[in-house]
Amino acid sequence: MAKSFVRNSVLALGIFVVVLILVYTNVEFAEPVTEYVSFVVTTNFSVQPILQKVGFAEEWGTWDLGSLFQGWSETTSGW
Repeated sequence: MAKSFVRNSVLALGIFVVVLILVYTNVEFAEPVTEYVSFVVTTNFSVQPILQKVGFAEEWGTWDLGSLFQGWSETTSGW
């Protein structure tokens, strides 16, 4: 597991360095790539539409977590 983590970290760092070089060299063919990366990095991502499509969004609002925690606090501690 540690081996794959290191490999993935090196790959991510390599991609980051390549994108960084493309941004600072101002090469004409790299302009669309840098614009796309800028778009991806600055775009807000919301999981709400996915949850609504799957049907989880309605269920989140109906959960009564207060009663769950209240039940935990009412347990007797006879240890």
